[in-house]
Amino acid sequence: MSVIIIAYVLLIIAFWLGWEKSQPCRELSEEPPAVSIIIAVRNEEENIVNLLADISQQTYPLHLLEVIIVDDHSTDSTVRRIQEFSNESAFTIILDNLKEEDGKKAAVNKAVALSENEIMLTADGDCRADTGWVASMMSCFGNADVQLVSGPVRMPVQDSFWQRIQSIEFSSLISAGAATLTLGWPTMANAANLAYRKDSLEKINLQVGQNTSSGDDIFLLHEIGRIHNNGVVFCRDQKAIIDTESASAISLFFNQRKRWAGKWQFYHDMPTILLAVFVFLVNLAVLSLPLLVFFNTISLLLAANLFVVKFVFEYLFLKEVQKFFNSKILLHEFVILAIIYPAYVTFVALASLIGTYMWKDRKTR
Repeated sequence: MSVIIIAYVLLIIAFWLGWEKSQPCRELSEEPPAVSIIIAVRNEEENIVNLLADISQQTYPLHLLEVIIVDDHSTDSTVRRIQEFSNESAFTIILDNLKEEDGKKAAVNKAVALSENEIMLTADGDCRADTGWVASMMSCFGNADVQLVSGPVRMPVQDSFWQRIQSIEFSSLISAGAATLTLGWPTMANAANLAYRKDSLEKINLQVGQNTSSGDDIFLLHEIGRIHNNGVVFCRDQKAIIDTESASAISLFFNQRKRWAGKWQFYHDMPTILLAVFVFLVNLAVLSLPLLVFFNTISLLLAANLFVVKFVFEYLFLKEVQKFFNSKILLHEFVILAIIYPAYVTFVALASLIGTYMWKDRKTR
């Protein structure tokens, strides 16, 4: 038990070092490239216009931008709202829809096929972007070796306790992915803020991960990272931050996390598989501490010390991460999260093995 917790603390320290090592990319010194912003949407009538309005305010030359939106069988007025915005837009908007296929992966693939530009930049329909988002992400491609750029994604801290807890938990995932990528070990990325060269898709196995509807971001990261060892980077720039919405209900939250957790079964990258299994074992170990104390397997003092050591390193690391996201961690909220988190991780990991979940009013895998 002690060995597992100590190993986990060392992992947190490695994450911290990787996070501190990550940097913004240098500004482009040459003509900026044309960019296709890829957005797969389903039932985003309340959000999509906000994102399009943010794109219209970008500092990046608008004549170099095209937005390709593929609708995944929306049942609301998403398509109509996009068409209305398109009539007054200062940049090109291409709108298409899925017919026989469904799912985000199919929508993204169709959008990429419609693009003739070199660089793809993906976002989700419920996102908001800073005016420097495109310019910051594109600056990384000033290095000809860079094939994929993972960008920062934030859940803005709001008033409710539920939303603040989600924001803390989400920042831990984003910072861990950024840290491992910077250390040369690409494990996680988020399609809400991801950019890549289109021609890099020709060199990878696009069939990896096709058995699950989720994971277009992580499987792409793993495959491009496998071919181009130094070709994937994280853009640690506040101007590159994309804001995404937190789940409004617990059921939506758990379905989303089941969807994310279920991807590990289809990973081909062994280090990432080992990381996922290790994190699960750590949380299972912490969850078992009360039982071990009850059966006198370990002392109460040792169990308390192990929990406190894990808590302190996690708190200090995430407190530093939150500075980048212009947010704060309230100590009492982090204490509550630290107590419930092991049970949550264990439950979600086991529930993901069932293989199906509800997302956007659709049962899928």
